Amino acid sequence: MIRQGVTVLVAVLAATIAHVGAASADHRPDQVVVVGGTSSLTGRYSGPAGRHINGWKLNVDELNTRGGLLGHKVELRISDDKSDRRTAIELYETLVAEGGIDLFIGPYGSHLTDAVANVMERHRRPFIANASSKVIWERGRRFVFNYSAIAHNYLKGAVHLANQIGLKRIAIIGEGSVFPRQVAEGALEWARILGLDVVLLESYHRRETDFTALLRKVEASGAEAIISASYHRDSVAQVRQLRQLNIDVKLFAATVGPALPSFVEELGKAAEFVVGFSQWKPNPVLGFRGMKEFIENYKNRYGVIPNYHAANGYQEAQILAAVVKQAGSFDPEKVRDAYSSVAVETIMGRWKVNSQGLNNREGVTFQIQNGKRVLVWPAHVAQTRFLVMPKREERAKK
Repeated sequence: MIRQGVTVLVAVLAATIAHVGAASADHRPDQVVVVGGTSSLTGRYSGPAGRHINGWKLNVDELNTRGGLLGHKVELRISDDKSDRRTAIELYETLVAEGGIDLFIGPYGSHLTDAVANVMERHRRPFIANASSKVIWERGRRFVFNYSAIAHNYLKGAVHLANQIGLKRIAIIGEGSVFPRQVAEGALEWARILGLDVVLLESYHRRETDFTALLRKVEASGAEAIISASYHRDSVAQVRQLRQLNIDVKLFAATVGPALPSFVEELGKAAEFVVGFSQWKPNPVLGFRGMKEFIENYKNRYGVIPNYHAANGYQEAQILAAVVKQAGSFDPEKVRDAYSSVAVETIMGRWKVNSQGLNNREGVTFQIQNGKRVLVWPAHVAQTRFLVMPKREERAKK
């Protein structure tokens, strides 16, 4: 039996119907257009995926107060893929077959998106993906479009910082699934470009929780920095276990984990000096159109300052609105063509894709200092200087 996800219906605000001519040319029942797909409402990706959907919800409500899409109110339907590849595939097959979704969005992360893209390609349904592994777009697909920085650049800033402070020996570790592998490959490329010696390059199983043996290998290699292509749970475990094993490095960088609020909440002072990557930061220095209002509205609604996962969801909706406006239709082929050609300014900067469906955003690198995430790379947006991670005994004295 095909497993059904838990469907979350996002309440839509009453909207004044606008653009009647466009709507009548592409009418939907009850003047409602349904945007939908799956997300990790539960499972290992639920933290960042939940914030991503919150960004979507906020934008949908704002969009409906302005008249929706082509005069249609927007309804968002998200099914729970449980962070599971097989469940995601089955759900998208069902959603396409049942015909209740007018405009599709993708699941959270490269691991699920790569699988779902096969379904959408076969059914010729365009969708925008919350995924960063460029291998997804190197398979010649025509119906999947990206808005994230590609995984190869996630730890670019960390490698540059290691070079900047004169480190020569680095270890690159990471989970063995699609996205972390791409992150690790990118870090390796940048290390080679900058002339750093990668003394250890090793992957681990996606369910690994005990990194003792791996971290001992790092210690034995003489690495001065650890570049970790990881998610939240594994990066938290690695930081804890470095402390427990009394292993010192001058730089520890990870991908998804450090950007989540729970990273500092769980680790406390152990999170200090950790380097992370972000697609975006709620910082005026970035200067993107509409970001100030987005930050205020998100905080008022959810009680927290948005991180890049929330911003991603909001700007994904911005992109979809621009695409539908240019297409003048909900027809899948017309929407696909509009994705390929439209350019739009979002709260995360300008979005436009190349011939593969990839955009060229790079993101920013931050360091946790005094419990806060401050930008340290690239130089033109840096809020403060990068701090070398002190030895354990030095930190204990403070």
